[in-house]
Amino acid sequence: MNTPDINAYSAGRQHERSAIWSTVSTGQVTAAVTSLVIAGVVLLVYQFVSLRATLGNEARVHAGIIADNVTASLMFHDRDAAAETLRSLRYATNLVAATVQDAQGRRFVSYAHPVDASAGRIDDLVSRLAGTVRVEAPVAYRGHRIGTVELTMSTAAVGAGLLRYMVFLALTIAGTLAAVVPILRRTRSRVKRAQRELDYLAYTDPVTGLANRRATYLRLEQELARPDNRLAVLLIDLDNFKVVNDTAGHSAGDELLRNVAAAVSRVVGSAGMVGRIGGDEFAVILAPLAGRETARAMADAIALALRAPFQFEHGQVFATASIGTCVYPDDAASSTELISSADTALYHAKNGGRNQVVDFRPDMTLVTQRRARLERELRKAMEAEALCVYYQPQFDCGGRRIVGVEALVRWPHPEDGFISPAEFIPIAEESGLIVDLGLWVLRRACRDVAGWLDAGAGADDLSLAVNVSARQIREPRFIDDVMQALADSRLPPRHLELELTESLLMQNVDSAIAFMHQVRAAGVRLSIDDFGTGYSSLSYLQAFPINQLKIDRSFVQLLPERGETIAHAIISLARGFGLTVLAEGVEADAQLEWLRNAGCDFVQGFLLGKPMPAADLLLRLAQQAR
Repeated sequence: MNTPDINAYSAGRQHERSAIWSTVSTGQVTAAVTSLVIAGVVLLVYQFVSLRATLGNEARVHAGIIADNVTASLMFHDRDAAAETLRSLRYATNLVAATVQDAQGRRFVSYAHPVDASAGRIDDLVSRLAGTVRVEAPVAYRGHRIGTVELTMSTAAVGAGLLRYMVFLALTIAGTLAAVVPILRRTRSRVKRAQRELDYLAYTDPVTGLANRRATYLRLEQELARPDNRLAVLLIDLDNFKVVNDTAGHSAGDELLRNVAAAVSRVVGSAGMVGRIGGDEFAVILAPLAGRETARAMADAIALALRAPFQFEHGQVFATASIGTCVYPDDAASSTELISSADTALYHAKNGGRNQVVDFRPDMTLVTQRRARLERELRKAMEAEALCVYYQPQFDCGGRRIVGVEALVRWPHPEDGFISPAEFIPIAEESGLIVDLGLWVLRRACRDVAGWLDAGAGADDLSLAVNVSARQIREPRFIDDVMQALADSRLPPRHLELELTESLLMQNVDSAIAFMHQVRAAGVRLSIDDFGTGYSSLSYLQAFPINQLKIDRSFVQLLPERGETIAHAIISLARGFGLTVLAEGVEADAQLEWLRNAGCDFVQGFLLGKPMPAADLLLRLAQQAR
C-alpha cells in the first residue's frame, strides 16, 4: 500500500472511530447529566422528608409546652389565661393556627397567626401551595385527660428550604458539568490522537513508511472482493541484505530498505501498491491488471531499478533482488494461494541463481511438494543412518598416484534411487539439517580414513578433504566438534583438510580469519574450494591462512581450447602465496596434460576416479600399494 493508500485507509478508520467516539462522548455527557439529575432528585426528596420531619417535631414540642401551660386554665375555665398562653405562639413563624379543646372536644380557645399584609400575593400563594402539618397534644391532670391542644403548622418554610437546596444543587450540577465537559473534550482529543498513532503503527511499516504485512494482505482481500478483478502479486526478496546488515550494521540495513522501498514505489507508481511484509521481503499488488505480460514487465522494471547501486556514506551498496510473480485468477483462486504461489516462484528465482524474475507455473507446486517431502524423508534417513559417504580420489598430477580423498555424502533413497546432492544439500542448508549432516560426514570419514591408515592401505601423506558449510562455521562448538571427531577416530590432524568456499569466507571476513587461525593452530589443513567463482580479493587471500586452492570445474572444462588465462593466473597466484593447487572436474586426457604442463599439483575428476564407496576406494589404495 503506497503512502496515499495508507493515509486514505487510516483516514477512513479515523472517521469511523471519530463517529463512534462522538456517540460515546455524547452518551457519556448525557449519562453524567442524567446521573446528576437523579442524584439531585433523590437528595431533594430526602431533604423534603427531613425538613418535614423537623417541622413535625417542632410542632409537637410547641403543642406539649402549650398543653402544660393551659392545664390550670382548663381546670378553672379561665379562657383569658388560655388565650394569653396561645398568644405566646406569635413568634412561631410556621404556626398557622392553635386550638385548645376541652375534654368533650369543644373548642375552648383558639389562636390564628396574623397574616402579614406586606407579604404579598406570592408569599400567600406559596403558603397555600405548601400545605400544613397538624399535630395534637393531650392536656392531662393526675392521669385524666381534660383537654387537647391542636397546632397547625405551615410547610412554607420547608418549600423555601427545598427551593434554596434546589438552587444549590442546580449550581453544583452546572459547576460539575462545566468542569467535566472540558475534561471529556481533552480526553477525547487525546484518545483520538492516540488512536491515529495506533492506526498508523497497525498498518504501516515503521522503517520504510510502506504498508506492513497486515495492511498488504487486507488490501489484497479488498481487491479480490471486487467482481471481475484481475490482479498480480509480486514478491521481492533482496539477495544480499544479510551481508549489508552484518558488515555495515543495522542502520545501514534500514537505510538500504528505505532506498529499496522508494525505488520500488517509483517504478510501481499508481499502477498498484507496495508493502513490506518481512525483513527484506516486499510485496507488490498490481490491480486492475491488463494481462500477464504487464505483471512481467513491471517485475523486470523493478529488478532493473534495483540493479543500480545505492550511494551510502560508507560507499555504494548493490541490492539486487529475486522476484516471484503470480496472477489471479490464472494461477490461484484465493489470497492464500496467491501468496503461496508467488512465494514458490520466488523460491525458484533464488535457487536459480538469484537476481532474476520467475513467473509461477503449475509444475512448480510439484517441485515444492517434492522438496517438502524430501526434507521430511532426509530427517528420517539421518535418524536411521541411511545415508552413506562416498570418496573421490585425488591424484598427483604427475604420477597419477592417489594422495587424498574428498568425502561426499550420498543418499540412496529406497524408492527414488540415489538423490542428487545438488538437490538434497540445498534442502539441508535451508532447513538447518546441514549442521548435523556435516558433523556426521566428518565423523564417519575420519573414522574410515583412520582405519585405512592403521591397516597400512594408505600412504602416510593421504589427506581427507571434507566440505564445510556456512551454517557449520557459525556454530560455536564447531571447532570442538572437529577436534572431537579427530580424537574419537585417532586420525592425526595433519591428514584432515577442511574445504571452504570463497563466498562463505567473504560473508564475514574477520570471523572467517579468526576461525581459520584456530583450525590451523590445531594442525588441520585448509583449502578454498571453487576458487575464482566467488568474490575473489587478493588482499583477503593474503590474510587467509590456507594451504591449497582448488580450481573450479567450470574453468577446467574449458581446457585446453579456452580458459588457459584464468587457469594460469590461479596457478601463478597460488605459487606466489606458497600454496598448492588442485584442479577438479578433470574428464579428458588433454585437460590433464595441460594442467600437468602448467604446474598444477593435484587433480580429481571422472577421468581418474569417480566417487566410490569406502570398500572400492580401499581396494584402489591396496592396488596402488603393491
